[in-house]
Amino acid sequence: MWESNSKSTIVKNVLLVILILALVGGLLYAMIRVREMNAIQDEKLSEIHVQQQQQQAAARMESLASVQNEYDKDMQTVAEYIPGIVCWGDNITAGNSGYLNYPYVLQTYINTYLCDIYDFASTIENAEEYSRLKWSDYTVKIPVVNMGAGQESSYTVLGRCGAVPYVVAEEFVIPAGTEPVPIKIRSLSGKSVTPLTGGSAGINNVHINGIEGALSIDSEAYNYNSTFNYFFTRTAPGSEVTVPAESVITTAASNMYKNYIHVVFIGSYGEYDNADDLVQQVKTLLARQSQNPDRFIVIGPYSVNGWTSSSYQLDAIDTAMLQAFGNRYINVRKYLLGDGYRDAGISPTYEDSFSISNEAVPPSFLISSNSAELNSTAHKLIGKLIYSRMESLGYFDEINEELHLSDATKKILKDNPAHFETIIKNVLK
Repeated sequence: MWESNSKSTIVKNVLLVILILALVGGLLYAMIRVREMNAIQDEKLSEIHVQQQQQQAAARMESLASVQNEYDKDMQTVAEYIPGIVCWGDNITAGNSGYLNYPYVLQTYINTYLCDIYDFASTIENAEEYSRLKWSDYTVKIPVVNMGAGQESSYTVLGRCGAVPYVVAEEFVIPAGTEPVPIKIRSLSGKSVTPLTGGSAGINNVHINGIEGALSIDSEAYNYNSTFNYFFTRTAPGSEVTVPAESVITTAASNMYKNYIHVVFIGSYGEYDNADDLVQQVKTLLARQSQNPDRFIVIGPYSVNGWTSSSYQLDAIDTAMLQAFGNRYINVRKYLLGDGYRDAGISPTYEDSFSISNEAVPPSFLISSNSAELNSTAHKLIGKLIYSRMESLGYFDEINEELHLSDATKKILKDNPAHFETIIKNVLK
């Protein structure tokens, strides 16, 4: 009996142990499975998190790319319609020391009415969310390049820009070294030219027969020989080369600014046979403009060979220019004789009256009564006149629309009607 109870107890204990082991084993298995499932879930969550981060990064990149594409689109419009303005002329364009020049005045108007009011961020929805972007970097620039120099004849200007190039007048030898060598030059037209007498805008470096170098001038020689002595200095040593007459001298500016809108102001110091000849020279210069060829401005001379008192020849030039270029022609002389006084806010002086009666530019617009050079007052008027003419001809329409500049202008003027006038007045003091 006792043995039977003992066996029964042992069996029960064994079964209990087995049950406990089974339960423990089950718990361990369950714990392992939970851990495995948690690990799998964690891995899935990690993958989802990575995917979300990648998607967010891609979305940010796509948004940034979209912003950049919009800006690039704006800049493409600027590059297509008005990448810049180049002003070709003599010392009237270059200006005189201490005085304003009209290209600078024109640049002031371009900056004030077009470039400085460009607010790219205002065209982007939820721009405040792009905290990483520096909106001040998204700007627009429309340069106005002053390519005026000296009391130059029309053919001298045409040579600088490459429209009617300079050529070697007499055969000469370029030495192997880099020492200066005398060179005689003239225009391809056969006319005499005098570059470098009042500036080197667009000339150096030049290329002659494929050799790069620089032209220089001995201006003091003019006092003795009634001419100028020119020299060519090659940039780097090489083989000695004999350069035949008629070889083209390619100036640095020959391939520069061709896509810019051209402003042409030549003829005040010759060299032309008659009004039609000057018109043809202007057309030849304008032909170098490779982009928007119908967008340009021509300014008529107000002097004949540096003298402002002759009106007969100037009237003929004005008539021919107007017929050739229509409303893209600006008659500066007639403007300064009339509306110029009103726009400048001044009245003709007693000294002005004589000039007005002879239809010559009055002393009030010249740096001195015995000079043909315009003063700052005249240049302010001309710069504004060019800008206003370009605006009326629609030269800025495309960028105004694409860059939303008209909306910005309206908003600014609504808050402060004198905003732009005040800026320009302060800049052009």
